[in-house]
Amino acid sequence: MVYKNACIYCAIIISFMFCSCSRLTEQRLLRPEAIPGRPLHYQIPQPERVVLDNGMVLYLLEDHEIPLIEMTALIRTGAVYDPPDRAGLAAITGEVMRTGGTSAMTPQALDERLEFMDAVITVSMESESGSASLSVLKKEFDPALDIFSQILLKPVFAPDRITIATEQKISALRQTDDNPQSLAFRKFKKLLYKNNPLGNLPTIGSIKAIRREDLITFHKTFFSPDRIILGVSGDFSSPEMIDKIKLKFAGWKPSSHALPGIPKPQDSAAQTTFYLQKNVPQATIILGHLAPAKASPDYYAFEVLNYMLGGGGFSSRLTSEIRSSRGLAYSVGSFYRAAVDYGVFGAYCITKSSSTRKALSLMIDIINRMKDTTLNGELEQARESLINSFVFSYSSSAQIISQQMLCEYEHLPPDFIEQFPVRIKAVSLRDLQRVAGIYLHPSSSVVLVVGDAKTFDVPLNKWGPMQQVFSDLQN
Repeated sequence: MVYKNACIYCAIIISFMFCSCSRLTEQRLLRPEAIPGRPLHYQIPQPERVVLDNGMVLYLLEDHEIPLIEMTALIRTGAVYDPPDRAGLAAITGEVMRTGGTSAMTPQALDERLEFMDAVITVSMESESGSASLSVLKKEFDPALDIFSQILLKPVFAPDRITIATEQKISALRQTDDNPQSLAFRKFKKLLYKNNPLGNLPTIGSIKAIRREDLITFHKTFFSPDRIILGVSGDFSSPEMIDKIKLKFAGWKPSSHALPGIPKPQDSAAQTTFYLQKNVPQATIILGHLAPAKASPDYYAFEVLNYMLGGGGFSSRLTSEIRSSRGLAYSVGSFYRAAVDYGVFGAYCITKSSSTRKALSLMIDIINRMKDTTLNGELEQARESLINSFVFSYSSSAQIISQQMLCEYEHLPPDFIEQFPVRIKAVSLRDLQRVAGIYLHPSSSVVLVVGDAKTFDVPLNKWGPMQQVFSDLQN
């Protein structure tokens, strides 16, 4: 009986405490953005910049917190230089540079040596750049640097490793054909960059056409010291590091040929709608067009605009209206990717087939409304979010040096990084309305719908002008 009374007493006390805490929580709990705080101020350390006699540019940033050294080479090359009938050559070249051995080490010996040192070396190719990286403990840096330099200078492209790389690439392409979202974004890129090398994407046929001689030629053509920006961060002495790099790359001569020019992509003059038939219960919608370049004064305002429209997650307009309010999307948003001389804006939505046309119409309506609606509250939140996330892009010496290298690679002003939060904070409502009026034009965009046309909410013959396209992975 005493035990029972004690339990009742405890229950009364806990109930009272819970109610009191609930009232206190209601009174004191603030939304995160309403919590007062000091403005963020972050001084970015400045790397040392050195140019070697052979034209290689070095960036060095010492960081003695942990005994680790990280090295990254940014190379002026990329998939944009693939021959039209050998699309995928750059990617295969980069992969087999790492896996295919060097003139001094077999592929197996190289792998075993790196594993023994607990060192990581990667080589990869993007659309308009290449990169090679090394991460290793300070005590193993010298032998790791020797291997890293051999990979850049003297890869041998072992035939069996080429076979493995091409088979893996072909397998990945076949998997793309089974993934409607991946297929949609691939096809959208080809349509957006029509008649431009940026749209020359690998197919099973182009991968099968690649030969070892193609890899050797690509490496010889595009890898030279005057086309490399090399960044080093971590636990080292800069004078000693410069001497070591000079020694390893002393015999490497600069190229005697200029890089081929890359034509700037051109925007569509009118809206072009395409559909790709795929027997799936969902439809993937993507629409987009060119946007401000990174070197444009409008870059900052468009960054904010994209965040508010669809890049800001659940707080953005596309997500709030299409997914949260109407329940029409599994995933929805927008993206903005800026290169030095052009940019790309796009919006996407994955919806059930029976709401395909409705979702697309709503996307276009939301984008158009960005030009003339009040944005004050959203503007403040977008600016603060972009500025706050900026700090986390420079949380390590390796990130700082990579961003500084990218600025030089893209021929941007030396203070581009430092000016980013300042310029974002200066974006005004008038700036947003101006750039929205100039750059947002869904009526002259590329629109792609991937899905089962038989189950769309509106028959295709009532959509207006539309062109059917097909998966080109086999070509």
